[in-house]
Amino acid sequence: MLSISGAVKCGDRDLTSHHGGYAAIARALTVTVIDGDGLGAGVVDILKHRNYGRTIHEFHGGATASDCAMYFNVRTEVWGWMRDWLKAGAEIPDDPELAVDLTTPGYDTTRGKRFHGSIQLEHKDDLKARGEASPDDGDTLAMTFAVKVAAKSKPKYQNLTYSFPSEAGARWMQ
Repeated sequence: MLSISGAVKCGDRDLTSHHGGYAAIARALTVTVIDGDGLGAGVVDILKHRNYGRTIHEFHGGATASDCAMYFNVRTEVWGWMRDWLKAGAEIPDDPELAVDLTTPGYDTTRGKRFHGSIQLEHKDDLKARGEASPDDGDTLAMTFAVKVAAKSKPKYQNLTYSFPSEAGARWMQ
């Protein structure tokens, strides 16, 4: 079974209310992925200034995908990886908003010189023109695929017992 946890929504709050909540969460997580476009750019700057930079990944959906023959941009690529993860049997929360967000955006293949034939997820402006809301929860879940996180390794030495010569009745270096 695969599962998710740790996604945080901060939709309508202002920038100053974002960074305090993110800072508390960032301390507990291995990595925090933040949409670095729009309001998220300020949140990233504040957290890096507060020395959380090692655990912050700044996500830019419009950047070039690692597989540009298949995907038009990083946003589409992480949605593709999420799709593959879901098809492999992942379990996600039974959340009506998330279900709508995952099924609302359409896709097409690109035409023209740049990445001709690659998959492109429907742009948020096009969703808005169709009367649909931005798929914020779907984007949040997809952004978790932007960083490969390995399980934390266990310390090499565990349960070591230290004793001093005076405690054990022995002399030093004998």
